[in-house]
Amino acid sequence: MKKNKRTSEEQQSKYQHLINQLLTLFFSGIYITTKEMMDIYAKLGYETASKNREILLKNLLTTADKDHKLELAFNELIKIIQKRIESYKDLALNYPNINDISSTWIQRADTTLRLIRQQKRGNPYD
Repeated sequence: MKKNKRTSEEQQSKYQHLINQLLTLFFSGIYITTKEMMDIYAKLGYETASKNREILLKNLLTTADKDHKLELAFNELIKIIQKRIESYKDLALNYPNINDISSTWIQRADTTLRLIRQQKRGNPYD
């Protein structure tokens, strides 16, 4: 049986869990701004007119996958998350009373990092 090429919808659903994770502060522990996403677009040589974070992220992952730039996109997302984690650690150091909440956000951001790294490695059965 021949393996059919994935449609755009299938590729988007391939990343839907990651997209949901990144767009939901409660789960990801971070908020990636529209500007940060547009900066990633620019670094990868893409242009976009959309300002909707979900559409930006879906199009970024789908286009980067198609253009073999997915690893670069993941690396940029990882940089943003690592920067947020460092900010949370600095805040916790300067304001010890927020340690409980900051440790929760750091843990969630670490989980998001692991998810991106897992996606970056890819599925060996694909």
